[in-house]
Amino acid sequence: MLFSNINGINKKKIVLFPHNNPDGDALGSSLALLFYFRKLKHDVDLISPTEYPESFQWLPGTEDILVFSKHTESLVKKKIVNSDYIFFIDFNNFSRINKIKNLILCSKAKKILIDHHPYPFCFDFMFSDPTVAATSILVFRFISDMNNLDKIDKKIATCLYVGLMTDTGFFRFPSVTSETHFIAGKLIEKGIDINSIYDHLQEKYNENRLKLLSKALKKLKIIKKYRTAYTSIKSSDINFDSYKPEDKEGIITYGLGIKNIVFSVLFFEEKEKFPIKISFRSKGNFDVNMFARKHFRGGGHRNAAGGTSEKNLYESIKYFLNIIPYYYKPLMFSI
Repeated sequence: MLFSNINGINKKKIVLFPHNNPDGDALGSSLALLFYFRKLKHDVDLISPTEYPESFQWLPGTEDILVFSKHTESLVKKKIVNSDYIFFIDFNNFSRINKIKNLILCSKAKKILIDHHPYPFCFDFMFSDPTVAATSILVFRFISDMNNLDKIDKKIATCLYVGLMTDTGFFRFPSVTSETHFIAGKLIEKGIDINSIYDHLQEKYNENRLKLLSKALKKLKIIKKYRTAYTSIKSSDINFDSYKPEDKEGIITYGLGIKNIVFSVLFFEEKEKFPIKISFRSKGNFDVNMFARKHFRGGGHRNAAGGTSEKNLYESIKYFLNIIPYYYKPLMFSI
């Protein structure tokens, strides 16, 4: 029914939502759908709950993204109320879209999930598969199931490829499968510029990012017994005049680069506000998704997750250190 309605001749009003602070997969998947639905002659809006990283402004279609704020709230509300379909892309929990949640819950539009995170909420239509490496794969499947792969052009392929690259760590993560490479191959056939994409996605170290990295590395602690590394960033470490959320990206991976370390954690305090934000990364079969869900009201994937703590930075780290001993066996035998 959904496919026939969207594929039909009747023009639909569609709203696309990525999650807060959208990453490459969320933006790439959303932009790909924006171009795709436009090709089907639908009225489409892409609304980001927050600002998106400047490092993705080169992506085609970003100029059409409507960022939710107090200045755009009435316009966003109008688009939500008048929509026929609302797509939720690369997240499965309304907590990931801030205040927009209340606007959406009042809408009579059909709500459609396209996401690869585990334990999704229930939506009217669900394209959910936590085993795949990226939501971009599910968007490709979605277009394929509608028998419209011929509508994937260079712009759509570029957006989907960015989603694949960013959520697979440039095709390095354990979640990568033959399907991942098959889809990448199909996207390459559309004439995308791989060298340009790779160059854009390589980390650009501005002065503020390097200073944050330096401070985080100075505070890096290693717990050899539990094959764990952790560090923290305090609000006093941050120059907020030039700070951007993406400045802390990549810091957590340095811990995993240490020999025999399988668990890396970053505690982040922003403007002395709560909650403390925590990022988790792991190697092998140590499940940071379950760890974050159980102890830090978070979640994500087996090897990459996030969480929060209502305690201050010192108490949050202390709590973490108190629970780590209970994971001695899973950490020691992670492969």
